[in-house]
Amino acid sequence: MPSSFGFELKTLQAFVFVVETGNLTEAAKRLALSQSSVSQILAQLEESLGIQLMDRSVRPMAVTTAGRFFYDRAQGILEAAELTSKEMRKADFKLLRHVKVALVDSIITAVGKPLIDVIRNRTQNWSVVSGQSHLHSHMLLSKQVDITISDDPLDDYSGLMRQRILQEPFVLAVPNGYRGGTDLSSVLQSLNLIRYTSNSLIGQQIEKYLRRNQLAPIAHLQLDNSFAVMSAVASGIGCTITTPLCLFQSGVGLHQVQLLPLTDKLLRNISLVSRENELGDLPGTIARDCKRILLESYVNVVTADFPWLSADVKVGEC
Repeated sequence: MPSSFGFELKTLQAFVFVVETGNLTEAAKRLALSQSSVSQILAQLEESLGIQLMDRSVRPMAVTTAGRFFYDRAQGILEAAELTSKEMRKADFKLLRHVKVALVDSIITAVGKPLIDVIRNRTQNWSVVSGQSHLHSHMLLSKQVDITISDDPLDDYSGLMRQRILQEPFVLAVPNGYRGGTDLSSVLQSLNLIRYTSNSLIGQQIEKYLRRNQLAPIAHLQLDNSFAVMSAVASGIGCTITTPLCLFQSGVGLHQVQLLPLTDKLLRNISLVSRENELGDLPGTIARDCKRILLESYVNVVTADFPWLSADVKVGEC
């Protein structure tokens, strides 16, 4: 199929050799072609571009002003083509070029090191960011990241692959010294509720839960991360609604607070989301490793301390 650009790489190479040697015969030797073939290639190039590149009225031939401009551009194109050819021959296409992953804070803390090892071993280059789920969702949809692992499965959007990583229940965390009633309504009569910020997905889910149960505790304290929330509970400032993974992630020991079940069950799901038909089997590999790591280093630990969580803390599909 003829080129729509008016030239091909071989044509550019012939023109560059003619300019550099100033001689059709020498250019033909370099190209292993006849002199007449090189002359024809040059004439066809000038015809396709509609401009004279070489001045044939002088001996040896001289390059025109337009020819000098085209020579500079042709050199750049040929250098880029040569570099691409070398990279293609050397590249290991078993490894993906660059993968960007966004993780919710609780996941990066719980499984960060072994998970990053998985990503690093399967890619030539990688980057990981953490933070709030709604920001990660925007980054995935706008192609700023390739994979998210968070509590936002982006169910309203098509063209995405979703793999369930973890289901866990929300729980009520109270200070160790608390000795009152164990249902949420009774606890809120004795303790201030320490909230997650309203712009976080977990904070929004908790607020919906409170409204559903017709509870409206005063918003005395809103904090933007699990460490701050759980530290405040451990110090006796108040209580909070959180998840076992958030407690685990915060670095506050499991025995520094009391965990109580919520009568009206509320569940949190963590999913790996990626765009369809991208990244090969990497999302599935990361999902499998996430589940294995969570089972070994999180689920087994938290259910050993709180056996009543076993029914609702589940790895993988639920």
